[in-house]
Amino acid sequence: MKSEATTAKQPSTRWGAERRLEFIDFRLLWEGTVNRGELVDFFGISTQQASADLARYIDLAPDNLEYDKNQKTYRVRAGFKPAMTRADAHAYLNQLSGLASGTIAASASFLGWMPPYDLVRYPTRPIPTETLIRILWAIRDREEVELQYQSMRRPTATVRWIAPHAIAFDGFRWHVRAWCSENQDFRDFVFSRIQRVVATRPATVDPATDQWWHSTVDVIVKPRDGLTPEQRAAIEVDFGMSSGRLNLTCRKALVFYLLRQLQLDRETNEPPAAQPLALVNREGLSEVLDAARKIPVSKSIVPPNEKGATS
Repeated sequence: MKSEATTAKQPSTRWGAERRLEFIDFRLLWEGTVNRGELVDFFGISTQQASADLARYIDLAPDNLEYDKNQKTYRVRAGFKPAMTRADAHAYLNQLSGLASGTIAASASFLGWMPPYDLVRYPTRPIPTETLIRILWAIRDREEVELQYQSMRRPTATVRWIAPHAIAFDGFRWHVRAWCSENQDFRDFVFSRIQRVVATRPATVDPATDQWWHSTVDVIVKPRDGLTPEQRAAIEVDFGMSSGRLNLTCRKALVFYLLRQLQLDRETNEPPAAQPLALVNREGLSEVLDAARKIPVSKSIVPPNEKGATS
């Protein structure tokens, strides 16, 4: 027969006292209430421990909450200021997004009550786990990998050697940043287009020579001309602009992806209301844009400046 001590819910070893205080603070911030039962259910602790945690929080921030005897819960007081967490709207919404997409487990989120919500689900580009592991190990161990790769610039898959040194996400796809032995330059390879890894060997190219990866440039955007003053003000707020400008610092190797996501990779004939952003320093980014647009049909005509193109 199991003893009462072994059958009772035990405190989770994954959570410390500070984390429980963060939970109290989080629930007060976003839901306005917190009680012992919520602590007991989430952390698997005793009611006595939950009471002690609430008492400790009251000592820490006595002006943040008061006890509602009728509802048997603690409520925020006017002038509440988070003591353990940041009042960050993006942090809350990122948790909702993570729960919806499955990237955050319910046991890892402090969200209790949640509004009805959903996400636009874009097509998932499959990446074989074995492929990711082989690439990660190659980066760690400074190796080149021979892989079979289907480029959109060629009708069939080819086998080539690359020396990967980083990975990057462009908002829709994960890429491998690597030296391509065939083209003798650094390029981006889409993970989902790697059909298989054939072999490995010691790398001979220094990742530090990938100048486009190790340098940054500024992407400066503003509201387009033709917007009404009210529309312009709305766009400035939407994008967090300061003095009518938004300065985004980005790795040079990733600039084209940023511009493409903002639909600024080319001039537009759309009315200002349809595309309200304008690229201020287009001329200064012309090298990146020109490199990304070149689509060579054979190795013999690969442009020398094609440093950021996707293979």
